[in-house]
Amino acid sequence: MSLILIIFRLPLIIIHLISGIVILIFFPKKLIEFREIHHQIVKYWMRILLWLFGLKIKKIGNIEMESSMFVSNHVSFIDIIVINSIMDIKFVAKSEIQKWPVIGRLAEKSGTIFIKRGDVGDNSIVIDKIKSYINNKKRVALFPEGRIGDGVTIRKFHSKLFNSISNSESYVQPFYILYPKIFPKDLTSDLSLCWSDKKQSLSKISLRCLGRYSTTVVLCFKGAIKCDKSAYELAKLTYDEVISCGEIISKLKV
Repeated sequence: MSLILIIFRLPLIIIHLISGIVILIFFPKKLIEFREIHHQIVKYWMRILLWLFGLKIKKIGNIEMESSMFVSNHVSFIDIIVINSIMDIKFVAKSEIQKWPVIGRLAEKSGTIFIKRGDVGDNSIVIDKIKSYINNKKRVALFPEGRIGDGVTIRKFHSKLFNSISNSESYVQPFYILYPKIFPKDLTSDLSLCWSDKKQSLSKISLRCLGRYSTTVVLCFKGAIKCDKSAYELAKLTYDEVISCGEIISKLKV
């Protein structure tokens, strides 16, 4: 980890976060009042943050924008920044993210649906919100594992929130997220960027990224799946597709 890079980048990150606070002042109070320009501002703000962190995206496959829902494994807090930088999308995320400085507030203002972990009664409220977004032609990102993983083992996808899109004419696109140690020489998951370890924190992961010249994020997109199936079937199909991405990515190794 380079101390020089941290010293150089950290002030820029602080300035960028302050700019985010200023942006929020001029954003509409209600999501219904958001215009295309507001969504574009969030996307480009995230892209600049991505650049400041030294993150580089390696994309495999195509994003099928006709999809109403995108689902993937969940590895790090960086996932949200990465995904938000490449598409206008609403997240279903744990309520703790609301407390993150600036990013949490931007996420809230731009329509993130926050779910209370362990609160079964909250599921029906979240499902109704997702349905509302999809009916209004908005795309939704979902992490069906229910918690952040280690980038190695992908847990079973929970089917509950798939009830928001099941038995419909919509499409869901699965994709896989990987932070390799050294791309493409060592495609082993970089555990120092994962949040499955309780010792990890937002500040620790941020400093690791800031202290590196670059960090590669691999996104592997599979084909969209029509949602004329049960929630259980959709959870299983998307899980299988995400798992299959490991085979595709392994072929990248030199």
